[in-house]
Amino acid sequence: MRSDAHSHLSPFAEQLLAAVPVRTVFSCATPEECQQAAALAARHAYVHRSCGIHPWYAAADSWTTMLPWLEKAAVIGEIGLDNVWCTTDLALQRQLFERQLAFACARQRPVVLHTKGMEGEVLSMIRHYPNTYHVHWYSCREHLDDYLALGCYMSVGPFPSLDPAVAAVAAHTPADRLLIETDGIDAVRWATGEDHVDYLQALDRIAEDIAALRGSSAEVVQAQADANLQRFLALGA
Repeated sequence: MRSDAHSHLSPFAEQLLAAVPVRTVFSCATPEECQQAAALAARHAYVHRSCGIHPWYAAADSWTTMLPWLEKAAVIGEIGLDNVWCTTDLALQRQLFERQLAFACARQRPVVLHTKGMEGEVLSMIRHYPNTYHVHWYSCREHLDDYLALGCYMSVGPFPSLDPAVAAVAAHTPADRLLIETDGIDAVRWATGEDHVDYLQALDRIAEDIAALRGSSAEVVQAQADANLQRFLALGA
């Protein structure tokens, strides 16, 4: 089965997944997204969700509104820090990120990380909260070996052939911690600059890019990534 370790909800998600099963984890940052993904998961056994306060949506009341969903979530995330794509106050980001790290660590729930522009600080913070981490679409030229040394799962987003930093993740992540993700169809459009993107073809292209970098085949990469995702998800079951 194809797998998408990190995606976001879109209007066509259920129609597509009903037609062609893809083991998918939808990242939910609001109660509305959590509810929608929960409904999808109830109808499709291969659909999963992670819930967390994304740094883009950090606000003073975020903890209160998301806590009921965090308590139900098998996977916490995506959570983290970002000083590139948002202007949310970093002090507030740090406060909510650390609170969620402590929450997940205490309950032994695996975590999905967002690290954009703050890779070193995120790495420093998670060292204080031993857990299993999935670093999504890592695209930094630094700290990769440090994240790998902590046992992190790393997902490769669209498309490693377009970004040397992502190519390094695809080439060097141990086979048993490598995941494939799209970050949602809008992210694929952004990565390619194309308005019309075939979702399944995008997943296959990511696998082909990874395989070329690792001297493997797309089929082997897809099978390994799916097995890895199932193991990661089982940690929170």
